[in-house]
Amino acid sequence: MCLASRITITIILLTTLGGLCVHYDTTYDENWPHPPGEQLQKQSPEPFVGERVLLFGEVQTVNADAITIHVTDDNDNVAAELEVTGIEDHVKPGGVVQVYGVLESKTKLHAEQTVVVNRDPSATIYKLGVSVAGLLLAVAYFFRQWQIDFQKLAFKPRTTKHDPEPEEVHHRG
Repeated sequence: MCLASRITITIILLTTLGGLCVHYDTTYDENWPHPPGEQLQKQSPEPFVGERVLLFGEVQTVNADAITIHVTDDNDNVAAELEVTGIEDHVKPGGVVQVYGVLESKTKLHAEQTVVVNRDPSATIYKLGVSVAGLLLAVAYFFRQWQIDFQKLAFKPRTTKHDPEPEEVHHRG
């Protein structure tokens, strides 16, 4: 395959991928069955009282029987401050939780299920650090096995001292 064809195909695929990403972003909130932070901020939580909701929030305070979370919008403005009861998981202030439950009032949410995304602020740094280390190991292993042929704009297997060169390989019959 010639270089011009590879570049053309790459541009077409990247443009298509970019279009799909833009479409997903513009239709995401419309297809989400639970109120996002923007909706809570515009309408207040009152229209959703008595309904099951799934909300993400940053933990502000932790008490023996409840936690207080801030649900934010896309601009990180606080859309709602909710007191969440029924939490069984351990979380510290500054941590992030995902809460599914019934909105009992415009300030109270009874959790049926919770997922602790980050127990405390240092968990984010740990996750990013481990991800970067894993990525570096994967890239190092890949380039240990493969090399770039800049003339053909392709990858080819890396040869070792014990491997015969392609010209030296004898084909049988």
